[in-house]
Amino acid sequence: MLKNRPFRTFLGIFLLAGIGFLVASRNDDDTGQTYMALATTVLTNPSRIAITIDDLPYVMPSKTSPDEGLRYTNQINAALQKHGIIATGFAVGQQINPQSLPALRAFAGAGHTIGNHSWSHPDYGTLTRDEFHGETGRTDEILQQWIDGPRYYRFPFLREGETEATKAAATQVLAEFGYQNVPVTIDNDEWQFNADYLEALEEGNAAVAATIARDYVAHMQERTAFFQTLAIDELGGDVDHILLIHLNRINADHLGTLLEWYDAQGWTFILVEEAITHPLFSRPDIYAGSRGLSQIERVLGGKHE
Repeated sequence: MLKNRPFRTFLGIFLLAGIGFLVASRNDDDTGQTYMALATTVLTNPSRIAITIDDLPYVMPSKTSPDEGLRYTNQINAALQKHGIIATGFAVGQQINPQSLPALRAFAGAGHTIGNHSWSHPDYGTLTRDEFHGETGRTDEILQQWIDGPRYYRFPFLREGETEATKAAATQVLAEFGYQNVPVTIDNDEWQFNADYLEALEEGNAAVAATIARDYVAHMQERTAFFQTLAIDELGGDVDHILLIHLNRINADHLGTLLEWYDAQGWTFILVEEAITHPLFSRPDIYAGSRGLSQIERVLGGKHE
């Protein structure tokens, strides 16, 4: 049975303003079922945003067939292409194998950038410096054929070090390999919606799946509005944003709806290369601790988490 989601994942539903309307999101599985996601009239101050996708080649490879993983990738590629988006995807080294390679090749073949997301997706807080070095280097070796431009790294769980010393150690390791850390500004619980969505689909409960998809879109809208408002109120102005999502089923089915909302709000899609040059990302990160936070929260010391 479906577990209760954390309260935070429902928060967006209650904070959204305006009247919603239904947008069909085609699901190309064998059932031919069409799920409906709720697009709402949440208002934001539009900004610029880069799209990043974690856990390539695809989430939960042990529970996802190679055909499903490739289909998810192609659906996400199609949604991105519709909006002229070049995304940056972060790959987990041990998930790259002959079965998952077609999906990774499809993502890279669509023109998207590949970055390093560690070998086994550990919490950096559980690693020594040498272990972090090994995790980074092992994946770096396997990604060489896909990295021919900027070299980007994304910390699993967005956890970058629990002390200033461990943060500095990670920075040194990444510099040794020539990687630039890519934080996010719009953090969210999309991964939890995907877990619940998959469970509903496995149970054959299309109505519940549709509700979860609607809640996912609303949650992402609320998180966007929250972090944009936080930047303006606490940092004194607009920032270039970096959105975190994952290569998973809920995005395969409903990312298009979310991107349509950004487009309708007047947001501009940009490359990570552009976003990361915003002054926000050169401001001191004064948070050290066990939480994975948005870059906006990090420069504010974690007080708004």
